[in-house]
Amino acid sequence: MRRGIARRDLLAGSAAAAAMAAFSACGDTSVRRTQASSIALANVWPWGANTFLDLEVETWKRRQTLEMVRDAGIRWIKQHAPWADIETPARGQYFNDAARRSTWEKYDQIVDLAEEVGVDIIARIDRAPAWARGNQSNPTAPPVDLRDYGRFLTAFATRYRGRIRHYQIWNEPNLAHEWGGSPPQPGAYARMLETANLAIKSVDRENVVIAAPMAATLENSPRAMDEIRYLQRLYEAGAGDHLDVQAANAFGLEHPPDAPPDPDVLNFRRVEFVRELMVEFGLRNRPIWFNEYGWNASPADMNPAKLVWRRVTEETQAEWTVEGVQYALTHWPWAGVFNLWFFRKPLAALQPDESEYYFRMVEPDFTPRLVYRAVQRAATGASFP
Repeated sequence: MRRGIARRDLLAGSAAAAAMAAFSACGDTSVRRTQASSIALANVWPWGANTFLDLEVETWKRRQTLEMVRDAGIRWIKQHAPWADIETPARGQYFNDAARRSTWEKYDQIVDLAEEVGVDIIARIDRAPAWARGNQSNPTAPPVDLRDYGRFLTAFATRYRGRIRHYQIWNEPNLAHEWGGSPPQPGAYARMLETANLAIKSVDRENVVIAAPMAATLENSPRAMDEIRYLQRLYEAGAGDHLDVQAANAFGLEHPPDAPPDPDVLNFRRVEFVRELMVEFGLRNRPIWFNEYGWNASPADMNPAKLVWRRVTEETQAEWTVEGVQYALTHWPWAGVFNLWFFRKPLAALQPDESEYYFRMVEPDFTPRLVYRAVQRAATGASFP
């Protein structure tokens, strides 16, 4: 049975008011890097968010999302651009017969709207179309011929040259779920990254290639490889030569932002192990940008079996989201953009009976949640009554 969710006033209740008061005590200084890093691509605006504008049907919802992103002081969006959604129904074809329009049209509009509000796009490009997967029916399977992927990336980067400069190549390939159901293959992903780098840089040398984030996991099985082991094998395969930025996921689960890293624990600072590995492989001058970041605020009565990301209260979620970025900018000269997971999803894509729903910054009807206001205060220095 689907759980219902009651609409809440943003500041209803004394606990919520107390949480906002705590942020007020910080004054009107926005959270950003105050001392330049020696790593060029770490000297960026830190506040970003994951958006799902490709899932929206109505233009006004895309515009409303981006205006609220801008108003929160967020200057980056990590936006999915599935290859399968664009180069279809066959190689070199870009037309939706059912809708009778170009498959580029939706993404042209997203790029236009992002430019209007002054937000930069990090484009995640994966999901090979059926024609490129051969006999693989799983939609996350990599393409049979990497040259097809390279040709598409060249077409995409050419179409949006000078407008989209940041490209994330695939997502969480250390999970079989994101690699067509096959066991993780670091060497195969290294070859994919090399192909992507050549294609994207052939259009514009200033384009930034972001290596896929790995899912943080302790599992080593045909279903998953822990991210440290995967990255070690990836870098041994030479992938470090083909990336400008390493992406990472940083979920805090039930732990506060300053909880120390532990090889046997999943927490925010676990990413420090990724950084140590990068330094070991000579990637000291490449930053880490955060693909997905945050704490989950599922209701207290959520089925424990669904709490993949554990849970904290909404007030704690708001507080720790800001504190995590503050910690990183103070202690990690290699940290760049923090793309919060996530800004908003349409109800058709995610329901309140799923734990993931409780990462959202705004409701499906655009009502801001506490975490939105906390980020807005931290990113802009604005005060609220």
